[in-house]
Amino acid sequence: MSEEVDFVAATRRTVGPGPDVRATVESTPRALPDGTMKMGLIGIGIGLASLAYGLSTESHRTLGALLVCVVYFMAVAQGGLMFSVVQTLTFGRWTRPFKRIAESFWFFMPVNYAIYATFLLAGGLELYPWLHEDMPAHKAIWLQPGFFVARQLAMLGVLMVLDFVFIRNSMRADMGVAAETLGTRAPAFWANLTGGWRGKAVEAEETYQKNIRLAPVIVILYAIFFSLFAVDAMMSLSPHWYANMFPAWTFVSSFWLGINWICIVSVFFGAWLKIDKLLTPKHFHDLGKMMFALGIFWTYNFFAHLLPIWYGNMPEETWYLILRMYIEPWSGLSKVVISMCFFIPFTVLLSRGIKKTPRSLVAVAIVIAIGVFLERFILIMPAVWFKNDLPIGLVEIGLVIGFVSAFLTVVLNVLARVPAVPISDPFMHPHPDDVHIHVGSAHSH
Repeated sequence: MSEEVDFVAATRRTVGPGPDVRATVESTPRALPDGTMKMGLIGIGIGLASLAYGLSTESHRTLGALLVCVVYFMAVAQGGLMFSVVQTLTFGRWTRPFKRIAESFWFFMPVNYAIYATFLLAGGLELYPWLHEDMPAHKAIWLQPGFFVARQLAMLGVLMVLDFVFIRNSMRADMGVAAETLGTRAPAFWANLTGGWRGKAVEAEETYQKNIRLAPVIVILYAIFFSLFAVDAMMSLSPHWYANMFPAWTFVSSFWLGINWICIVSVFFGAWLKIDKLLTPKHFHDLGKMMFALGIFWTYNFFAHLLPIWYGNMPEETWYLILRMYIEPWSGLSKVVISMCFFIPFTVLLSRGIKKTPRSLVAVAIVIAIGVFLERFILIMPAVWFKNDLPIGLVEIGLVIGFVSAFLTVVLNVLARVPAVPISDPFMHPHPDDVHIHVGSAHSH
């Protein structure tokens, strides 16, 4: 036990005054970028209009597209938060300037949860063939409609509550410290999270201890619950097909997706948040290396699925792949997915310079984010749409616009009202044992 305490204490050692966060603290709360709210509301309106029109014309296809969007943004919201949870567990320092952006993604979870609950309770189960088929006894028990809906909402609800406790702990100390600087300019709702404030030293230590104990619980439940979410929401659309690695592929790619969206928000809104000076080329280089590594892992999971199913040549498993990889209209889209999720990021992110250049890195992040969306699309829609044309039209595009607009509107409104970086976190400071080698100075000796 003493060795563990010594290790944690040594890990938390800091040196120097740390980064200058005065600009981002003093700009809190901040007005939204010009036109952002108006564009967000217009986008949400387009999404709602597209949903209403789609349900009145081709309800089955529209419900499938809605499920794709729900599954995708569930991954973005939870995957972003998992970035913060993982850096807490690993005592990460380079990730700290991204931490608040990552946590802000969670605030779209309640919105997406409400949409998913409405989907399940208002007719969305009609997409699932097992609702109208006689299933084997063991599957019939698992796929009872009431149990299915209750299980989904309970699992995601428990995870969402634990996520909120983690975020509340994370933000409490930052809000208290920032309030000491801002005085009466601090938002009134901060008092709900900072009641009984006992000073920076005590609060920072207490909230850190709470989250270091809570983080492993969230990681374990995330792996379990998102695995079951993948099985229920996506795999059960084809109830006679199964793959053991499908759940792991889904929750790992959700984490990867969250990191890519963190890159997107950081690059496009870093200057507005006044954290652009804190996000150095080294930070983006490290973020790019994570994007690259998880892209390789995504590809590994893909082939871990493909090879045993294909070479096992079992008809009950191979049909799923044949439909998506060799039969139109899906075969062309599958090639686009593997290009956007592997070939393009793998080739481009081999460059160290591109990983250190925010504008270049964010272009790759956008490609990956779209690629993973199309991956979710090709996992879901072939079980919903049985015609010869690709179900991508104005309704689907409108739904995507609506979800992206809603997500960014929620995230930006949160970031406008809280400290944009974890200002009370000791891991914002460099570690005294860190060694940085600069090529220029090495050549000069």
